[in-house]
Amino acid sequence: MLKTWYSSLNKLGDSKKLKYIVIAIIILFLAANKGFISLITNFRELQTLQKEHLALQKENKELKLKLKLLNSDDYMESMARKEMGFIKPKELEYRFTPQDKESD
Repeated sequence: MLKTWYSSLNKLGDSKKLKYIVIAIIILFLAANKGFISLITNFRELQTLQKEHLALQKENKELKLKLKLLNSDDYMESMARKEMGFIKPKELEYRFTPQDKESD
């Protein structure tokens, strides 16, 4: 029966048509197969999780560096001076106000 169907397609010269039919059948089989759909879904989720994992690794590395800096006395001193305006004893702080360009 299959041989008869195939020979009738060849008589029409539709070998390309046969290829398209076979491809369509394969696609329908794969699309209807829950295991294949599950495989595709899991693959996409895996890619998403891998990207998230890389981002978290990068963030973790940055946080470890920041923690190392925060444990450093020199860094803490520079941050206190910069952000809070702390000065050492017997040290003078000079503040310069910007001059208006119009008054020059």
